[in-house]
Amino acid sequence: MSSDERTVHGVGGPGPSRSLDVERDSDVPISTQIFWQITYQIDSGRMLPGTRLAPVRELGAALRVNPNTIRAVYRRLADAGYVTSRHGAGTHVAERPPQRRGTEALAGIVAEMTRRAAHAGFTADELAAATFAAAAERKHPGPLVRVLFAECTNADAGYDAERLVDAFPGLIEAEGTLLDDLPDRLERFHYDLVATTTFHADEAQVLVAGRIPVVAMLVGPGYLELVHEIAGLPNGSRVGLVCASERGTDSILETLALAGTRGVDIVSALIGAPEDLQIVDGTADLILLSREALVAGLDRSFTRPERIRPWTYDFDPSGLELLRRAVEHVASTRPAEAAAT
Repeated sequence: MSSDERTVHGVGGPGPSRSLDVERDSDVPISTQIFWQITYQIDSGRMLPGTRLAPVRELGAALRVNPNTIRAVYRRLADAGYVTSRHGAGTHVAERPPQRRGTEALAGIVAEMTRRAAHAGFTADELAAATFAAAAERKHPGPLVRVLFAECTNADAGYDAERLVDAFPGLIEAEGTLLDDLPDRLERFHYDLVATTTFHADEAQVLVAGRIPVVAMLVGPGYLELVHEIAGLPNGSRVGLVCASERGTDSILETLALAGTRGVDIVSALIGAPEDLQIVDGTADLILLSREALVAGLDRSFTRPERIRPWTYDFDPSGLELLRRAVEHVASTRPAEAAAT
């Protein structure tokens, strides 16, 4: 790295995929360089919704950039819909960030790449050849099978993707995504398999539209026991649902309905709605907390904690075995040079 560049880890967590490079002799303003790089991290899924960005002063110090410049970048990101900021809570990637692929942004990227190549002594033809080769290489699979895990909440999608990587060390790389975002992710990035739970398998099949295989994974018996417990409640019982989004609430309701739940009153609340949470606490016989609600510590905010049930699951061994077979099939059909990469 040259003396006029600085790489910082911690924009959305540690790791090279989340580093920022600032080139001080660039014709592109520093604020625009930072803005482009963060939006790319968000658009590409490397920074998932809910990820917290580094505090303004921390990022400014790491990049040796005036905090006002970072503050302006964060405002620009917020105005574009990529992030949300709240006093005392910091700046986080928006729940549904925009997908921008405008020609203006692309032109800026090309101009900057051309300027850097010329500065390093490369001709326009050499740059074009290298760009084409890099784009062609991206279309070919690498040594690891790429799995996209789809769920109805960001917390479950990201958490389960990490669990799958742990379950298949050295075999796969996995990313999480919302079910609704499947078509866009498959259009823009290469994946070998889509995985989801059996509850969302039909929906995922429709969204994937036959482009790549979909693996429907069974969940463990503990989750099914919880669903049956709720389905067996007497008429007139009241169950509280606490989720981060309406989409998550709808998913739980659909699962309970499919399980045969009848005569049970459902009262729902979003994580950031204190009045609704009070109603749940005061009226519910049983309270279901999503993974986001548990991460937010809401299990400690309700009276009578014996009512609380985590709405989470583990994968059944048979579900993991099904995914293993799909992964091995993908790996076995790849050219020998890809496997040796």
